[in-house]
Amino acid sequence: MSKVLVLAQSGFGKSTSIGNSPSIDIEGLPVSSTFIVSVTSKPLPFKGSNNSYPITSADNLKAGKRVISNNPEQIQNILLSLVSSPFTDIVIDDFNYVMQDWYMNNALAKGWDGPKTIGYFMGKIFEAIEALDRAGKNIYILAHGESVLQPDGRTYMKFKSTGKMVDEYLTVEGKVDVVLIGVSRYDSAAKKVVKEFLTNENEFYSSAKSPIEMFDKNFIPNDLGYVKKQLESYYNGE
Repeated sequence: MSKVLVLAQSGFGKSTSIGNSPSIDIEGLPVSSTFIVSVTSKPLPFKGSNNSYPITSADNLKAGKRVISNNPEQIQNILLSLVSSPFTDIVIDDFNYVMQDWYMNNALAKGWDGPKTIGYFMGKIFEAIEALDRAGKNIYILAHGESVLQPDGRTYMKFKSTGKMVDEYLTVEGKVDVVLIGVSRYDSAAKKVVKEFLTNENEFYSSAKSPIEMFDKNFIPNDLGYVKKQLESYYNGE
């Protein structure tokens, strides 16, 4: 169905956007249709997450709704296994650490070309993501972004990789249909910080993108449940 990349700074609430949190007006993704591939072992930051998304192992995906792995080959195989699963919403959380952890674990090894090797592994993972897309799944890739100031004064928030050399082999933003940028602002009327997703480039950010008329406004709730409804309404012509 669609491939969505969510970029934001650490602590914004990317993982929070997965689950149901009525107190902060987040509907979240339907538990029944969602499987989560977590690259780190940190708990999911919403109430009841252990019950909603019980952890299972990579070789027994049917026993749960969440698996934890930072191994790129294993993640590729997990995603390929999910192609024929009943799950229609696949989340990959903390995606940057696939590269970063692998790089740190192999940094002292001799005779390897880090950027090329990482690029190869990421390419294989995206082959699996493409297979999920062809099978009609929605894939949500949650990742840290880094801000780069452009000559025109705007900020380009890009996928945070492990260095410039890796960027030569991989442009994550070009592999997806939608790029949402997490933006925080202070609502003086409500006297609280509001966290939203930017859906298209504006005068401040130049990297957000989405198909024309998919979203009726530039700023939407940081709620993947809302995003899912818009995706399906758009592509199904509702």
